[in-house]
Amino acid sequence: MSDYTLGFFIGFFVVISIFLIIAIVLKCKNNHATEYDERQLIARNTAYKYSFFTLVFYCILCGMLDTFEIKWAETVIQMFLGMFISVTVFVVICIFKDAYFGIAKGKSNIRTFLFLSVMVTVIQLFNFIFTVLIEKEPIITDGMLNSRLIPIMCAVAFLIMIIATVIKLVLSRKEREEE
Repeated sequence: MSDYTLGFFIGFFVVISIFLIIAIVLKCKNNHATEYDERQLIARNTAYKYSFFTLVFYCILCGMLDTFEIKWAETVIQMFLGMFISVTVFVVICIFKDAYFGIAKGKSNIRTFLFLSVMVTVIQLFNFIFTVLIEKEPIITDGMLNSRLIPIMCAVAFLIMIIATVIKLVLSRKEREEE
């Protein structure tokens, strides 16, 4: 196993561990799950549907490209890109339908989401910059995009979510001012 692969797995498990610790602490602190009203649940179900079909069409596209022997990226890049795209579709739709943040703790959840999203985006950008620009690691190997693009893909996905949240906040504020 190469140093890069070992580092990737260690980093992956550290991120999962931190995520689980934060989730457990927040669950213990709040003592109840985020609650959604019926309108939000319907909107979330619609977002799940769009997210699912986005992933299905993406997988079909990747399968067709592979059938025609068009190798554009390593398998891991194709898988992560599909996940990032479908999750981003879900989150953006939920944000614009007011179904991403619960009814009881909306503002607090929005601040937490924005803070954590900005942190993830900055960390992933630094990771990409350090790996590709400072250590001069290539992002294309044998004519295919390689796994060194995962941090920038993650950063872009979270950046899209941040932009969607800010746009929704601005639109909501304008709607309240017009009333």
